[in-house]
Amino acid sequence: MKVLSPERMAQYDEYAITTWGIPSSVLMENAGRNTYRLMKERYLTSWGRIAVFCGRGNNGGDGFVIARYALRDGFQVKVFLLCSAADLKNDAALNMGLYAGLGGMTVEVSDDDGLPWAEEGIMEADLVVDALFGTGLSKAVEGKEGRIIELINQSGRPVIAVDIPSGIDGRTGEIMGTAVKATHTFTYGYPKIGQVFYPGAYHTGTLTIIDISLPPGAEEVLGIDGHIIDGEMIRGFLKERMPWSHKGTFGHSAVIAGSPGKTGAAYMTSMAALKIGAGLVTLVIPQALNTIMGAKLTEVMTYPVEDRGTGVFTLSAYNEILEFLEDKDVVIIGPGLSRNPETMEVVRKLYCEVDKPFVIDADGINAFIGYLDLIKEKGRNAVFTPHPGEFGRLMGLTAQEINSDRLGAGWRFLEETGANLVLKGARTVIFGADGEVFINPTGNQGLAKGGSGDILTGYIGGALSQGYSMVEASILGVYIHGYGADSFVESATDMDLLAGDLLAGTGKAIREIRDGTDRIYIEKSL
Repeated sequence: MKVLSPERMAQYDEYAITTWGIPSSVLMENAGRNTYRLMKERYLTSWGRIAVFCGRGNNGGDGFVIARYALRDGFQVKVFLLCSAADLKNDAALNMGLYAGLGGMTVEVSDDDGLPWAEEGIMEADLVVDALFGTGLSKAVEGKEGRIIELINQSGRPVIAVDIPSGIDGRTGEIMGTAVKATHTFTYGYPKIGQVFYPGAYHTGTLTIIDISLPPGAEEVLGIDGHIIDGEMIRGFLKERMPWSHKGTFGHSAVIAGSPGKTGAAYMTSMAALKIGAGLVTLVIPQALNTIMGAKLTEVMTYPVEDRGTGVFTLSAYNEILEFLEDKDVVIIGPGLSRNPETMEVVRKLYCEVDKPFVIDADGINAFIGYLDLIKEKGRNAVFTPHPGEFGRLMGLTAQEINSDRLGAGWRFLEETGANLVLKGARTVIFGADGEVFINPTGNQGLAKGGSGDILTGYIGGALSQGYSMVEASILGVYIHGYGADSFVESATDMDLLAGDLLAGTGKAIREIRDGTDRIYIEKSL
């Protein structure tokens, strides 16, 4: 499924109007009529009271269309207009007039004196429609609008958001002052970025895409901003494992990980690579840690290297590691390595000198702080998998700055390095070296626990060893990772999920995806 920014969606609307000659009033009519139709089917009985809150823009115009159809069908409708009627222009003014022509009641809330009327209308309503602000909101919501949003959220009434919950930044998903918490959002043409990223996704509730008769071919002319991963996408590239396959068919992953106190990261990464289907996995480990890892790992092989008794990777082992990697298919490096200066140098040297696909995570990413220019050495043949804290340190930003514009931060990395990126977090985003963006809808807060990222790193590396492309391996890894977490909480909770539970659920997730099960939370409607 494709996703657009508000700016690009505006281009689609303009393309429909100027190139295909579809009047803007028709687009508004299609949006409002179909929103009302679905709203009626799902949330209204044969009788009910509806409070519609309209702003001065096109979003308010959509609200008037909804109000008109509801009034026509005999529902008790009251529109609260947060400006003067004279402030409405063009299609919004047209639809206010059509609503009024049917005898519709509009209450102007042009100042704080109208707030008691609005509060009374909310409490009397069986359903509230939010048509205050659209996807183009550019400043924080405050004043009477902010107070009305608070009243809506406190009411306990089901809330239908028109296009996007008011107060959500359509580009980033950030809350702009305050925002409506919708029960159901009906958006037009395509899902918007701000409805996919948190906290916007939380405020969006159920999301339904409504067709408003945008012309075919617009995607080829105007482009898109990204894809939302789903099972259908994965089934499109998932490889069949032939009956005559052998372990060499599925590749040999080398995992370089671990240091004193962090052997668990090495274990989980190695096991995840094996569980996702790699034929062979060898953990390269400092000599001092080999006894414990040899006892813990059965299916994964270990390759201990000289560490001068330190338990960390040192330059004395560099040539030994280099020789070992010669016949391996992929290098997975970083989990639990430590930030020992020699270890960091080993990471950089291997990255620059080993001609293999690389998956770089955790301390492997930390090795490139201040060395961003080195990442270009491999570029398209590497994928970095940071969480926002690691990515912020790499890019000289805070984690908050990363999360406030996840797409912008990822694009900057791609432009500066040319490398693939998996930016982890609530809605993990994949940036392919070719410029394509993929947003993962699976996963939940149960993944906010140590070890989760190590599993994902192993998944991606193990998929790479089987011949998947960088982007395919990343898509497969992040979707299964989140899918497993979602499956787990259905029979347990989001508190007790452990990284090991993801390993145990890998096979179930793969089988269900193969069989056509999906977990995408967005629906399309005519």
